[in-house]
Amino acid sequence: MAKDFEKEHPVVKGLKRMSQLESDYSDIKTQLVRGRLKETKWEDLRYMDALMSLERHVELSIRRQSPGFGGALAYFHLRKRYPVEHECIDREMTQGIRTSFDEFMNMETEHDRAEAQLEIESVERGMRKREESIRKEQELRQQWHELGGKS
Repeated sequence: MAKDFEKEHPVVKGLKRMSQLESDYSDIKTQLVRGRLKETKWEDLRYMDALMSLERHVELSIRRQSPGFGGALAYFHLRKRYPVEHECIDREMTQGIRTSFDEFMNMETEHDRAEAQLEIESVERGMRKREESIRKEQELRQQWHELGGKS
């Protein structure tokens, strides 16, 4: 009952869908995004819209124009969600260096590997902290008993 507000009315869904369909794919600015379009199914059009939004944000950055607070927040989240795509789009638009499909896939693989490694290191740190905490508790318990404390 508490989550009824999350359900969207069919009209709202339709309006959102129409606004998504307002994207004009002829406005794609980079070869990377054109290439990603060729690899993307229609059902994943939000991905393409996100990439085109990244292009618009990079273009604003090149022009030294502000996207406003909301736009900056959206740009932050898009860069975080699609870091490899952002890097490639930025490089193509600012330096003219195009990313081949193979290079893009290698960059994605390397990024995923680095993310997995960070996750592993985080889990290992957590395990070491937990082990240290258990060891410290055992030392304190032993000290407690040595000083006559009850179990």
